[in-house]
Amino acid sequence: MIAAVRCWRTSLLAAAIAGVPVLLGSAGWAQTPGNPAPALRLLKTIPINGTAVNRTTKMFSFDISWVDNANGLYYLGDRSNAAIDVVDTTGAFTGKAETLYGQIGGSFNGKPIFAGDTGSTATSGPDGVTASFPCIFAGDGTSTAVSFNAAVSFTTPVSIVSTGGTTRVDEMAFDPKDRVLIAANNAETPPFATLFNVDSACKLTILAKTTFSTAASGVNATNGAEQPAWEPITGRFYNSIPEIGGPGGGGPNGSVAKINPLTGAVEATYPINYCQPGGLTVGPNGDLMVGCSTVFDTSGNACSTVVPSPIPIVTPPATTAAAHPALCTGTAFPQDAVCNPGRGCTGNALVSVPGVGGGDEIFFNSGDGNYYVTAGNNPIGPSFGVISSATNTLTQLVPTLPPVPAVTTGTAKHGAGTAHSIAASAANNHVYVPLPANTSYPNCAQGCIAVFGVN
Repeated sequence: MIAAVRCWRTSLLAAAIAGVPVLLGSAGWAQTPGNPAPALRLLKTIPINGTAVNRTTKMFSFDISWVDNANGLYYLGDRSNAAIDVVDTTGAFTGKAETLYGQIGGSFNGKPIFAGDTGSTATSGPDGVTASFPCIFAGDGTSTAVSFNAAVSFTTPVSIVSTGGTTRVDEMAFDPKDRVLIAANNAETPPFATLFNVDSACKLTILAKTTFSTAASGVNATNGAEQPAWEPITGRFYNSIPEIGGPGGGGPNGSVAKINPLTGAVEATYPINYCQPGGLTVGPNGDLMVGCSTVFDTSGNACSTVVPSPIPIVTPPATTAAAHPALCTGTAFPQDAVCNPGRGCTGNALVSVPGVGGGDEIFFNSGDGNYYVTAGNNPIGPSFGVISSATNTLTQLVPTLPPVPAVTTGTAKHGAGTAHSIAASAANNHVYVPLPANTSYPNCAQGCIAVFGVN
């Protein structure tokens, strides 16, 4: 039987619609009226002004971001600039916190390391990014996984390894115990994940492959494979599978796959209803926070478009239901979920977190115990959510930015820009949200990383 997450709270959603201020960077509602959570606010923006080669490039297309808490460095897969943007969050490297430290990109052996913005996310890069000092890992649109050894060089790759596909290597996770990296080719049919051994010099060698099909693994993935995570208590990888046995998008049944890091075998699947799992991160006590990338209505129908596109950028970013209606057959109930695989991800080990959904990347911050979840397709407007890992409840919504539509003609061609990437630093509890080029946020005319915090 498919386990369902259906504990929606209409009063919470109504409170969100009525109570989220429309001020730039303003906080949402408190967890309880008598015990308000500290309100995140916009502290600053870090401009991304092209590259050393081309200072005029505007950043519209980007993907995953990551903070390596071993050294405080933040990494962003910046497809517009065909580079990984590196920010020093603590000031340990530059002497000034939250400044752009540099960019990883350029060419190697006469070829570009990253594909850049091709106009299609399936072939653009860099995409997925993660790090475990001194190793930095990234996926590219050419179906390659790239590794760097920061102790030797931030710019010269140690490995550029093909996974054998034709589209991008996307999101990834690292197992430090077994020194194994997993990376998903989400746009392939069927999608698959590649497991790599990582040696002490950060060199990648293919260990195994997990194909998400009925024949190969028993996982009938019909809408890609998204963010993986490594969970230390069970010692296993988990991979978000947005849709199982569906029509190729919009199906109400997704799951999380449990993967052996040494063999690539799928050992179990944990079904989740009315959720297409996208983002995935590990919290306390073996919990997994599952971000639902699709919002469903009360009848289990997917909202075909939550935030219409193209849509004008407004100042401040609109966050009302009237500005961004949910195009569903019934009332939309966005939700994310907390799943504990050690306890089977059923019953009280599968908990709905209503009020936020329709996002991509999510990130757990061990410094403050919060999950940070993107919600670019939240029915009340593009935002990110703050979820307490202590109570598994949504405590705050922060508005972000409506989509910037792709431009496919003329000289200014670029992919769409959406606020779908997020990471946080345990050292200062600041939250980093990259934004496409816009005039709504300060110093963001060419794109920027918005920094949120309580101080």
